[in-house]
Amino acid sequence: MHQEEILKAAGCKPLVFKYSDKKTVFYKIARIIQCCRIALSLPKHSKVLFHFPVQAAVYSWLLTLLQLRGIGSVALIIDIDGLRDNNNKLFEKEVQLLKKFSLLVAHNAAMKNILSLQLPSAKISCINIFDYPVKPVLRTVKMSNTVCFAGNLNKATFVNHLNEIPAVRFNVYGPCPDVSLKDSDTIFYKGIVSPDKLPTELEGSFGLVWDGGLLDECDNYLRYNNPHKLSLYVTAGLPVIVWEQSAVAVFVKLYDIGFTINSIREIPEKMQQIRIERFDTMQQNALAIGKKTTVGYFLKSVIGELRQG
Repeated sequence: MHQEEILKAAGCKPLVFKYSDKKTVFYKIARIIQCCRIALSLPKHSKVLFHFPVQAAVYSWLLTLLQLRGIGSVALIIDIDGLRDNNNKLFEKEVQLLKKFSLLVAHNAAMKNILSLQLPSAKISCINIFDYPVKPVLRTVKMSNTVCFAGNLNKATFVNHLNEIPAVRFNVYGPCPDVSLKDSDTIFYKGIVSPDKLPTELEGSFGLVWDGGLLDECDNYLRYNNPHKLSLYVTAGLPVIVWEQSAVAVFVKLYDIGFTINSIREIPEKMQQIRIERFDTMQQNALAIGKKTTVGYFLKSVIGELRQG
């Protein structure tokens, strides 16, 4: 089940645009005509959900037409590129576009707070964690000194320094720009695995949520972002290790699904402090959240909240 299927299961109906991959003037005009037809055909009580950032120009057209008709629009925020890239001009441009939506779905309370400063009158809900719609993963993980990391290794270049961390084995998944990962005594490169298969193929006892190029400093975007790797790890039934100052640290503590760090160098000592019984509790809690992510629980919950609002 993918996100579109979750939305359908929640009672949403897809709006399909034809010729979305065509670039000629004829097809652009055809899309605008189709956009007008869709906007005029929708009942007044409708709400139309968009992924944000809005990629295609035709969706911006549709958003404007919906405004003119007084039809509600929802921005399901996938990324805020201005925050991610530390680009103030882009962030201001995105904020201006977000003003056109009736409702916003932020990742978490931290993202909601920074948007509320820019958009004080906006109605903002939080999804808290993204779903990971795959077949449920039913397994028990035993405690060990092995930590998994899965992600874009072109961005997460800190993995090249993980050999500085004693007494911990790191299994790394994703595109590998640096062949030295394959030759380390403590870093084991596991290659590229499809997202659908990854939850059952992760080998380790913990999943690491970290980004950037340094062991002692995490990428600032994690202060606001819900990384999909968090969803991956809990779907796999793995307790997680996250940056103390990240937005998801609140979620991890609330549901007791792992522990927080200020530096990756803290991992060995913190792992030594965890007793087996404590690990088992975190693992069962992660598995309970993972069972929800596989069936689209969190997106469905937000849709239900939006219908009531």
